[in-house]
Amino acid sequence: MSKRRTGQGMDDVCGVPMSVGTVSQSEQATTQVLDPPGEEARAGVEAPEVAHLDATSGRQGDKRAWLGGAVTRLVTVFGVRRSRGGQVAREGLGEGLAGLLVTDRSRAYHWSPVRWRPLCWAQVRRAGEAIRGRGWVCEEMGDALLAQAHQMFAWWHRVREGTLKRSTVRS
Repeated sequence: MSKRRTGQGMDDVCGVPMSVGTVSQSEQATTQVLDPPGEEARAGVEAPEVAHLDATSGRQGDKRAWLGGAVTRLVTVFGVRRSRGGQVAREGLGEGLAGLLVTDRSRAYHWSPVRWRPLCWAQVRRAGEAIRGRGWVCEEMGDALLAQAHQMFAWWHRVREGTLKRSTVRS
């Protein structure tokens, strides 16, 4: 009985025959090379004016893991962790967050005060769709929330195009 292949290997994707052991060795060598610049990038994430944090779950081997990302104006850092808890998020930013922390609604970010933690606009749009989908009065509320999100994105695109000043949107 033959074993069914569940994924594509390097040979299938790139035409490079490679054993599992070679892949593991390559991962280790890559990690050693990328650790020093990775540490430098992580230091650049500490104490930004605005940081965006997010994580998505997946598997690392046979265990659940999260790929997390911290995005600031100057640097973006990714890391794989076994937890998506608040301690992991705080470690990613260091202790000196001085500004806004843009996130989704995960409990992992509840350590940051709500007034300094605006929701990612994609989350606002998803919430509007979900509320709208409940029907009855909720449909009207969801429509109103989506209209506000649409207006904000229209303004933002104008700011990026240079046809509207950011200061006008803020007032």
